[in-house]
Amino acid sequence: MSKLTDLDATEIARRVGKGEISISEVCSAFQDRAADLNEGINAVVTFNDDALTQAKAADDRLAAGAPARPLEGVPFVVKDNIPTAGLRTTFGSLVHETNVPKESAIVVERLQAAGGILMGKTNTSEFATDVNTTNRIFGLTRNPLDPFVSAGGSSGGTAAAIVSDMAPIGLGTDHGGSIRIPAAWGGISGLRPSPGRVPVYPAEFAWDTLVAHVQGPLARTVRDLGLMLSILAGQDNRDPSSLPDPDADYIVAARDGSPLRGRKIALCMDLGGVMPVDPEVAEAVRAAAATFTQQGAIVEEACFDASDIRDIIAGTRSFGVIGRFSELLEEHAPKLTKQLVNQIEGAASQSLASVARAERLRSAYWRRVRNFLERYEFILTPTIGALPFRIDQPLPNHIGGVEVENYYDVFLGVYAFSLVGLPAISVPCGVSKSGLPIGLQIVGHRLRDDKVLAAAASYARIRPQHFKRRPIRRPEGRLGYEVDTPGTRTAALSD
Repeated sequence: MSKLTDLDATEIARRVGKGEISISEVCSAFQDRAADLNEGINAVVTFNDDALTQAKAADDRLAAGAPARPLEGVPFVVKDNIPTAGLRTTFGSLVHETNVPKESAIVVERLQAAGGILMGKTNTSEFATDVNTTNRIFGLTRNPLDPFVSAGGSSGGTAAAIVSDMAPIGLGTDHGGSIRIPAAWGGISGLRPSPGRVPVYPAEFAWDTLVAHVQGPLARTVRDLGLMLSILAGQDNRDPSSLPDPDADYIVAARDGSPLRGRKIALCMDLGGVMPVDPEVAEAVRAAAATFTQQGAIVEEACFDASDIRDIIAGTRSFGVIGRFSELLEEHAPKLTKQLVNQIEGAASQSLASVARAERLRSAYWRRVRNFLERYEFILTPTIGALPFRIDQPLPNHIGGVEVENYYDVFLGVYAFSLVGLPAISVPCGVSKSGLPIGLQIVGHRLRDDKVLAAAASYARIRPQHFKRRPIRRPEGRLGYEVDTPGTRTAALSD
């Protein structure tokens, strides 16, 4: 019989609903797992001390004859930049080290209303701005599959908690890949929903009019992503950009998949020569594309013109960085990490004209992508061109023999589709020679989250071996890694 922590959310909810297991049993099993592993991994940074009490109350509710809810008894974790009422939410920054929100985000409300049990908050980089998950409050999150490489960011804590079975599902946020990159490097699945599909509240910008920051699910299985999205999606007037319920069944899409025969799919390996890609990543992604071909899909290696993507990212990202963080630099500079200070100062160096130009370029870029998608139903890319880099490095120095010239080079593949608001999912598609996971990104048409889930489910059914658990490596040796005042990273690493 499987351990409770081996079960995905869909199976836990099914067994709880049938009375085969109690919610208290489930909660205790995941708490024990976290107690055993979290100290070395540092995935969960604040635990919900009332989780077991809430589980017992849910058991009592069922015993009294209440119907089981869709997520009944399923433990979940929440990235520490998503507010949780009564539970500390720091945004990974000393600025908010003692912050305890009075209200929860809509996504948390919805998971709890559906019967989920909040287990705790997971680590993030400061204000979710870094591709590595570390900050000056809680330190570094390790990759459970190899404690000396990055877990990815900025939802690395949520991914690491799922990879190590501290929770079957979790919430993250994604602007430039912060759900998809940690999912890829942890060998799990993560969905960036269409902007507006999942309402975001509270939010600094009610209208996130340039590149949207979205909240979305991470899970071990694609079907759990569909279950979560069925709960998370839907309009809420607190978010004026939120979309009404679509005529789509995410649970069925993520469970049953869809026929691939005859579907035209583009394999866009390196954004037309723009994105550096490690050869091992390219090999795994080509093998994944061949899987689609074997199922009757028509896969063509093709891409749109992304030659100006760095200029678009620099300008549009600057708008958000200045809007969110410029006052923090004025008021709390000593508390901020150097990487965030660098981003703020870099954004401030952009002129208003350059930001406006970037938005014009983005509009033209969208037209090119839109025209490209008139010929294809899906686009396949590497989720991230790099393999997980060593955690004593802020970024990899090279990707596939190509020198990394700037911060954007690392996440061009995911940012390319954030820029135009397309739904995108990362699923595991293989491992490197050193055993590190590699992610495949499946991108769909605007607002067709259901089709992206279905394509991922079809792939998962054909290649189930890529979705199997991998052994957890407990930390060995010594790792000293901190974010030093006034924010400069220092590291000491020994195997």
